[in-house]
Amino acid sequence: MTAFRYAERAARLLRAARAHIRPNRSAPPENAVAAVAEAIARAAVRRRRRRAATALGFAAAVSAAGVLVVIAPWKSRRAPVAQPARIEIAPLPGLAAAGAARATVAAADGSRRPMAAGEAWGPDEQLHTEAQPVTLAAADGTTVELAARSDLKLLRTDTEQWLRLGGGSVAVHVAKLKEGQRFVVVTPDAEVEVRGTRFHVALASPVEACGHGTPTRVIVDEGVVVVRSSAGEVRVPAGERWPAACAEPRAPIAERAVTRRAPRPAPPAPPSTLATENDLFGAALRAERSGDRIEAAHLLEALLTRFPQSPLGESARQARARLTASVSAP
Repeated sequence: MTAFRYAERAARLLRAARAHIRPNRSAPPENAVAAVAEAIARAAVRRRRRRAATALGFAAAVSAAGVLVVIAPWKSRRAPVAQPARIEIAPLPGLAAAGAARATVAAADGSRRPMAAGEAWGPDEQLHTEAQPVTLAAADGTTVELAARSDLKLLRTDTEQWLRLGGGSVAVHVAKLKEGQRFVVVTPDAEVEVRGTRFHVALASPVEACGHGTPTRVIVDEGVVVVRSSAGEVRVPAGERWPAACAEPRAPIAERAVTRRAPRPAPPAPPSTLATENDLFGAALRAERSGDRIEAAHLLEALLTRFPQSPLGESARQARARLTASVSAP
């Protein structure tokens, strides 16, 4: 049976090779047999090559299908990348006079008027009290009590509230703030930031034994406040004061007496004060745009005194020189 299959295959190969054998009647029989054998061998080689190519193609197709089967489920199981949620920061409610107000409001354009009961306190407006204090309140329960013969200016009111104490003292009760909100009281040589507490800030005659001559006094009634100055950042808890070795302030001083005091040497400002430096510089630019060049010069002087190594120092000095020239010009 096996011999029959080989005979049948030889006959097929002979028929296929016949077309490739050129007739040569004069060739001897052994040459014809050799030619037939060579043709059969060539046909067998071609047949094996076709089978090998078919087998390789089938194996490649099977491998590709296996890769797709492995990768496709993995891709389908990948979790989508979560996008960071955008946090909306709510603005702080504005302050308005609570009850009868006996204070003078100096607007950004230089005009002055008495503050009316219930009147809202606007940005770049400065309050001045004479013999009577004034109280301002916000819808969230925050209150600001400006003492008699004191000056307080509203530098910024949105998601942050910045007040600048120019003279006298102020007592503040700040309601609990939300994430991203800030409440800051600025003095000529420090700023006090809270997140919900009761505290007092006052300006007094500087004494070298008290905080190396700082005029700022801070007393904390509730919570914790952060005081930043050229000496660094200090956390002051309830029941304590800053500077710790200072007595109660006796007499308030005017803003100009503080801002014209000769600056004392201070160490380089820490990196964490860069936001404060930007705020002071931005407040000075806003004051200049609103026409209050004297206030802008005071803010720049405070920036240069408290942060002598600030990266904004050169820009602040140029702006201060320009403002000083414009104020002194006839």
